[in-house]
Amino acid sequence: MKRCRGGNDCLGILLSVAPQTMLGTDDLSRGAPMNSHIELFRIAGIPVYLDLMFILLLLLVFAPGYFASGSTEMMSIGIVVLVGLVISILLHEFGHAFAARLFGIGVRHIELTGLGGLAQFERSLPPSVFIKSVIFLAGPAVNVALWFIFGWLSTTMTTPGGQLIGVALATLSGYNLYLAIFNMLPAFPLDGGQTLNAWLDWPLGPQRSIMVVAALGILVAIWVAYTSLPASFFGLLLAFFLFQNNWMAWQNSGRWK
Repeated sequence: MKRCRGGNDCLGILLSVAPQTMLGTDDLSRGAPMNSHIELFRIAGIPVYLDLMFILLLLLVFAPGYFASGSTEMMSIGIVVLVGLVISILLHEFGHAFAARLFGIGVRHIELTGLGGLAQFERSLPPSVFIKSVIFLAGPAVNVALWFIFGWLSTTMTTPGGQLIGVALATLSGYNLYLAIFNMLPAFPLDGGQTLNAWLDWPLGPQRSIMVVAALGILVAIWVAYTSLPASFFGLLLAFFLFQNNWMAWQNSGRWK
């Protein structure tokens, strides 16, 4: 899995239904994605790649509840939710990408990976706390907007034929609210952790700010693992990913001085 230098080169979204983010704290190769990635299309000149692990992610999340239920109605709802969730992930990433473009920062590509989405910037972000905050928070802001839009649309589906779509839209609304909240947790590589790190950098310095966020991130990882027991394999995978990223950030930041 690729990791991003200082949390500034990439942004993304980790999912536990299916959020935030595929960020890291180490060096990241700046070439094209690996061979397991397939280019799907380009939007506004930004190529979108699909990692085959993303398909496995969707199967793990949706197959048990929707497609293995044996119910035609549940399978129909599952298809709508699946498509809507993929669109939500992409819009989250394009929120980061278009916010970065406002400040003259290009995006090399967007990836749909095994734990969510990732937007790779062409260069590191400037030191401005305001600019970093706008870019980091743009993704969760998109999810909040989608939470409202999907929720409103679900209330308009009052006909018998539209009730199934209404259920799917209401589910998507809840998922987007979850994604917005989850991504704002104070942990690397989530958007909340990156934003907090940007704000703490000025009073504490880069080393101490990373240590504070990494310590909080380790606690978040433990909390995610605890709430995922005993049956959520994907939740435990998320917890491991968060713990690994924040533990590495803690170790790489050195000692408190």
